[in-house]
Amino acid sequence: MHKSRTLGLAAVALASALAVAGCSTKAERAGTSSAAPGVSDSTIKLGVLMDLSGPFAGTGKTILDASNVAVKEINAAGGVCDRKLALVTRDHGYDPQKAVAAYDEMDPQVLGYLNILGTPVVTALRDKIEAKDELAGLTTFASTLLGDKHLIVLGATYDIQTINGLDWLVRKGELRSGDSVGHIYLQGEIGENSLRGSKFAAGKLGLKIVGQQIDPTATDLTSQVNALKSAKVKAIQVDSTPKQAASVAAVAQAAGMEVPIMGGVSTFATSLLTTSAAPALTEHYTRLSGLGALGADTAAARKLAAAWTDQYGKAPEASSGVVHAYAMTKLYAEILGKTCEDLTRPGLLKARSAVTDFTLPGLLPPQDFSDPAEPSSREAQVLGVDKDVFAGVKPLGDFFASDLAKEYKVPSAG
Repeated sequence: MHKSRTLGLAAVALASALAVAGCSTKAERAGTSSAAPGVSDSTIKLGVLMDLSGPFAGTGKTILDASNVAVKEINAAGGVCDRKLALVTRDHGYDPQKAVAAYDEMDPQVLGYLNILGTPVVTALRDKIEAKDELAGLTTFASTLLGDKHLIVLGATYDIQTINGLDWLVRKGELRSGDSVGHIYLQGEIGENSLRGSKFAAGKLGLKIVGQQIDPTATDLTSQVNALKSAKVKAIQVDSTPKQAASVAAVAQAAGMEVPIMGGVSTFATSLLTTSAAPALTEHYTRLSGLGALGADTAAARKLAAAWTDQYGKAPEASSGVVHAYAMTKLYAEILGKTCEDLTRPGLLKARSAVTDFTLPGLLPPQDFSDPAEPSSREAQVLGVDKDVFAGVKPLGDFFASDLAKEYKVPSAG
């Protein structure tokens, strides 16, 4: 049974987390390094379990690269607790069985897990992570993973993002009571969690949801789009891989469906702008995200875009993956900075709930991790496609949390 625990400790700014070089004596460091995996007098090793060869390989590679951008910044500023951060990475190919084997092999080498990609993978590893009292950052936004102090879900969850998105379409006049909305969603936690949100919003807004479930390996979504055309939907919600979202947009346009297409956080890749789907995406597609965009006209976005370009030379495949991984690394550094006198796995868990107002202005709205059963934020942002901005998407407005999103009760593990 995964239980949540709230600790009422004071929050501090990220700057203090990165300036804690003097918080441990050598004697203290010797003690923690002998007791904690991945900790030495000079280094803290964190695990990264990514999809680098499966259906989300483009996103996985981007996440790993963005994590390295943040680690480089943190180490250049002195590291954390007088130590440099180092990443130990394994590829799981979006295969839970392969992920379990990779976890078992790398676990003795790391203090905790900076990033694990994929809800099926996390589900397969949860009992192991809990048994070893580890802290794991996740690249997934499933609200069903809330309520567990061992797991960090950063930002608005899939269901909350979808609720905000449908509310936005109604407020924009794109939808009205009585309309049908198509929802094409991946089988498994991503799609089902998002579908739960769309059904909740539809019930409150007088809409009807027409669901179409798909497999992660599906490449041609013509039949699903045709079914939605027959149902006379007025908008399409998509929670899929980027290539699948592009297929939806292209097929819908070819079928003469002049309806808005709203994608979930992981449904866009920069390379899609070089495909035949680019015009359809530019005209009809928007994306919901609890994260900011690298194409935003903010100082933080410009700085991160410049750091990315300096290190890798071109725009990333997944803008949201860059922002998420960068923010997660900075967040983990802040948590580590609260544990300098107790650099252990239990120490990390204790410090996690002390972070109550983590933010990266211009990239991430304020996040509160004091209660693992609650989302760290209910705010989302609508992004539009623009080939002339960095990484291809830009904000169409500020972060917002709709009244429906605030009212919604998330399903959690607690």
